[in-house]
Amino acid sequence: MPGVETGRRHDPLGIPFMNGPTTGTDIFVPLEFIIGGPANAGKGWSMLMQCLSAGRGISLPSLSVGAAQLSVRAVGAHATVREQFNLPIGRFEGVESHLARIAGLTYAIDAGRRFVIGAIDSGGKPAVMTAIMKAWSTESMRLVINDAMDVLGGAGICRGPRNVLAHAYQAVPIGVTVEGANILTRTMIVFGQGAIRCHPFVQAEMASAEARDLPAFDRAFFGHVNFVFQNVGRSFFLGLTRCGIAASPIGGTAGYYVRQLTGASASFALLADAAMGTLGARSSARRRFAAGSPTPWPGNSSPAPPSSAFATTASRNRTARPSAGPWSMRCSRSRRPCWECSTTCPTGRQPWRCGR
Repeated sequence: MPGVETGRRHDPLGIPFMNGPTTGTDIFVPLEFIIGGPANAGKGWSMLMQCLSAGRGISLPSLSVGAAQLSVRAVGAHATVREQFNLPIGRFEGVESHLARIAGLTYAIDAGRRFVIGAIDSGGKPAVMTAIMKAWSTESMRLVINDAMDVLGGAGICRGPRNVLAHAYQAVPIGVTVEGANILTRTMIVFGQGAIRCHPFVQAEMASAEARDLPAFDRAFFGHVNFVFQNVGRSFFLGLTRCGIAASPIGGTAGYYVRQLTGASASFALLADAAMGTLGARSSARRRFAAGSPTPWPGNSSPAPPSSAFATTASRNRTARPSAGPWSMRCSRSRRPCWECSTTCPTGRQPWRCGR
């Protein structure tokens, strides 16, 4: 277009990006140049946000998967070939913990990427889901590459044709920053937009208030109040029974986690309403309560869950109920459901075969 000038390309940490400033003076843009025609005049910001909401769920999770898989390949080979004290370094427990975390996070990033892309491919516009996936995948990529650099040691910090992770390590802040910096995404988009878009009444309240439709606002408002009191009751009784009264479409160990998630979601819905009701407009500046932990394992300063979590999960997996057999029985000594018993049952038999 005449008069448009493309400036010098940006240099983000030495990584090639086709970005740069575009300037111009006295530029005439015909109406037919508007995307979607003249009817979309003035909707540029909305179209940009719609594009971003879908694009960030594709590009950056895919980038994170590629970087994580590259790390797996490089570190796995290095830990197998590199020896110390006549033993491959991959056999040392300190290195094993890094390798396990790298493999686990790589699998999780790829699984999340497939899930989000499937939602987009089916025609959905999951703005909050893509924001969560963008922030989580790039933070996980950061942890994977940091662990990989720890394992590589000197081979990772000396640049050269055989160092395949130096540029990936250098480019980590780019993925964390672009298409919505993770600090902004976690604090304002994940909670702010999530609380509005996922709430059954808030959007209706906002729309009716803007349209000055008092009957519609009354319906939405009193529905919101009823929703809050329902969540108070659900959260109280689910907490009192440790989610034992929650319904689950599946049984076994997975059913236990479904019930726990049901209780957690009820409490979160209640707390989200309390936060919106007490903070109001100030919540845009006070989002520390919504930011959580930047690590993939919320609530932990370490990027991996504590060993007790692994032990508990492993114990439950060992004692998981098979597809057939009594499920509602309780142990005569511990009075706990059979699936909660340890493998050392008082009768010396597996919990689901106890019969007591």
